[in-house]
Amino acid sequence: MSDGLLVHDGTVVSPRGLRRADVRCRDGTIVEIGTHLAPAGEQMLDAGDSYVLPGIVDPHVHFALEAKPHRTADDFASGSTAALAGGVTTVIDFAHQHAGEGFEEALDRRLAEAVSCRTDYSLHLIVTDISGGQMAEMSHLSERGVTSAKLYSTYRAAGFFCDDYVVLEFMRAAAELGWVVMVHCENDAIVEGTRASFVRQEKVEFRYHGASRPAVAEVETVERMLCFAGDTGAAVYPVHLSVGESARLIAAARRRGVTAFGETCPHFLVADERVYEDDARAARFIHTPPLRAEREQAILWAELGAGGLQTVGSDHCGYTLAQRTDFADIVKVAPGVPGIETLLPLLYTYGVVAERMRMEDLAAVASENAARIFGLYPRKGVVAEGSDADLVIYKPHGTRTLDDQTVRSAARYSPFAGMPVRGRVAATILRGRIAFDGTDVIVPEGTGRFVPRQPFDLARV
Repeated sequence: MSDGLLVHDGTVVSPRGLRRADVRCRDGTIVEIGTHLAPAGEQMLDAGDSYVLPGIVDPHVHFALEAKPHRTADDFASGSTAALAGGVTTVIDFAHQHAGEGFEEALDRRLAEAVSCRTDYSLHLIVTDISGGQMAEMSHLSERGVTSAKLYSTYRAAGFFCDDYVVLEFMRAAAELGWVVMVHCENDAIVEGTRASFVRQEKVEFRYHGASRPAVAEVETVERMLCFAGDTGAAVYPVHLSVGESARLIAAARRRGVTAFGETCPHFLVADERVYEDDARAARFIHTPPLRAEREQAILWAELGAGGLQTVGSDHCGYTLAQRTDFADIVKVAPGVPGIETLLPLLYTYGVVAERMRMEDLAAVASENAARIFGLYPRKGVVAEGSDADLVIYKPHGTRTLDDQTVRSAARYSPFAGMPVRGRVAATILRGRIAFDGTDVIVPEGTGRFVPRQPFDLARV
């Protein structure tokens, strides 16, 4: 049998439409798309009752995250196993710069950790310190294919916080070099002051998590970052947005010429702050920013099609429930939830089936838009001749209930357990190779490759 795979008779999905077609893959690349393609000795995969989507590009994951004294149960091997089971073929994780460390030193350390990844991967830089001339390293990082960074407007005690001067200086350099500037948007003074008031009242149980990080902290910071982006000309990408007004601010900024993109997460689209009324359920949704009022969901869904939000990232952060309950305190606990394996089923069920979006929109927000923004397109994010043969075969029939027992994440739970989802991932194909067969992930650790990215280009998006 010759090398290759022929995906037969599926409904191929792109942001530009759906069509019934065969997809021929050879040497890791899509070489032909058409109807009634004659087999040429390849392995055959029948997709006659399924959608054929571009492999999901998750632009926001945290594998092997260390925030002392905490470390996620998921490393690159287990996290990418969950990813493949959910149709995700490319992830972008983070290289966290420590105080006093050079940017390239941080990158090299993280690349060494990522060698066990089963999916293809790239890295954003997390910037915490520019006092030693580290920004001079950015051009070399661009040559190595790293063209984006994340800055935090909070987490001062944990060593992540960047003040406004650092943000502005970094944005100016980013604009010159074509980097995308991601920002965790929560006003530090508002969050820390509010949390301190809860501590003084001895209100530290998980039920207070949402109220301790008010929505205004996000909205204020989004507006400030858009102002900085307009002043510097940088491309800004506020991450994991939880408030509808944040998305509306981005849409308005885009209309006046600011280069801005918005990201939300599945948990903000399908859950709301009522989960914090029950301590056991609240433990499953300790992430920052927290869940908001139910009314915000409708706005976030609408903005996925109206211009305020361009991507959905999982923000996967695989802590176990034991790591939650061992630190049952909103100040001591490390925030973050697993979710990479359920990103696609949740978007399909509560987006497409619920008629909040079309399949074309799903392909855009879960794959192509992230690939375009972060310099992976057209290698990733699209079913097209010449692109990497990264595909997900999604069977839209049947309903199942998510549970803790079947997740592949080392976190061993899903925050969405008990929720029904329609359809399932029948196969995930990575560079022309079946990586998940609908039951098991069948590729070994280290199958994934580092994918260098191009600088940001407005014409590409």
